[in-house]
Amino acid sequence: MTSGGAGPINGSFNNSSLSGSYTISFTGANQNGFLAVAGSFQANGSGTITGGTVDINSGGGIFQNQSITGTYNVHANGQATATLIASAGTFDIDFVLLSSSSGLVMRFDANSSASGTIALQTSSAFSLAALAGSFAFNVSGANAAGNGNPEASGGVFTVDSSGNLTSGVQDTNDFGTISSNVAMTPANGAMTSPTNGRGTLAIGGRNFVYYVVNANHMKLIEVDLAPALAGDAFRQSGTAISGSFAFTIAGNTGALFAAGGIINTDGAGNVLNTSTEDVNNGGSVTENIALSGTYSVAANGRGTLALNGNTFAIYPSTAGIQVIEIDTFAVASGAAFQQTGPFSNSSVQGNYGWDFTGEIGGANEIDSIAQFAATGAGSATGAVDFNNGGGLSNNLALTGTYTIAASGRGTATFQSQIGTQNIVFYVVNGTRVLFIDVDGGLVAVGELDHQ
Repeated sequence: MTSGGAGPINGSFNNSSLSGSYTISFTGANQNGFLAVAGSFQANGSGTITGGTVDINSGGGIFQNQSITGTYNVHANGQATATLIASAGTFDIDFVLLSSSSGLVMRFDANSSASGTIALQTSSAFSLAALAGSFAFNVSGANAAGNGNPEASGGVFTVDSSGNLTSGVQDTNDFGTISSNVAMTPANGAMTSPTNGRGTLAIGGRNFVYYVVNANHMKLIEVDLAPALAGDAFRQSGTAISGSFAFTIAGNTGALFAAGGIINTDGAGNVLNTSTEDVNNGGSVTENIALSGTYSVAANGRGTLALNGNTFAIYPSTAGIQVIEIDTFAVASGAAFQQTGPFSNSSVQGNYGWDFTGEIGGANEIDSIAQFAATGAGSATGAVDFNNGGGLSNNLALTGTYTIAASGRGTATFQSQIGTQNIVFYVVNGTRVLFIDVDGGLVAVGELDHQ
């Protein structure tokens, strides 16, 4: 392990900042291939995880409803570590708290690398009545156990207060084999009541475990042997699309692929030619590509987006527009978020957590979490941790500079003991920034969130 000297750690966080019942989810890779973990845990505010459950889907097998205990330690800047102990194995976790209700997570041990989130649960949503309605979902992973090919799936489903699936539609991209706009068959009892926030969901011929974050958000993990998919479901409360959106997507075109940009719409089905995109395709980088196209959303909550010859299925939700590429030459998914401007360097100011996930050198998965302070005048300092295919580095000093244009697109350079990282920003608002890496040796997608 490489340990750096990031200097004094300042802030107002401590162990009491993590208190209550939280969902946890992360996806990545271990020695058996693709790894997905989702669950919930109870933190006592004093450094002990008193209980919880996790579900695991990896090349090593499917392990459901595993009881967990553990410990954690929160530093003043919000960076923290935790150990989760289940009968299927022990997970060492590195994370940064954004607040007492949310954080960004990285698996931090030599056996695997992965990234994800934690979120405080709302217990009043632990019922079918609270969850009744329509949800847009976005899941991705592998099409077979172990080192399967990439697969992504998304759609919209509607359940009633008894857990019956009343309608739905789904799009799947299985390594270039497309199943598009497939209607779901209504089914009684498709969704079970969430005991302590955990339930099961059968949609589109697939079986998931879900963990409730709140009445508008569930974490999903598939518990079939194949495919092995995980992600989120967000309530769908409207389908109108108008204004400007920051987006990132990631996936595979034969090599790892990441893209991001700004989409400007006219509210009438057209993507304006002032829109722009940046692409890192296996280390081949193209910046500031002009975008134009069209979009539409049907009454069932599913829409399509055409951009420069690429086609996407889209599903508006309370957490942005969920996006699945439905081209044969690329498996990719992500989300687009409505921007709130205007933007400048001062749009990134104060304390932030970051995380990113990607691939370095065309081989190892790499994940990172960090905490830094941004001046609002184009510079930042903080501390960063990396998991490079099981090679661990923690508390490395991080410095950076950035410039943000009025559109919300910006460029930044960050430096640590690992090296120099060049990224492109897409500012959503004063609290959230999306980004992709634009280095030839690193393909990655991530975000910055205000503490």
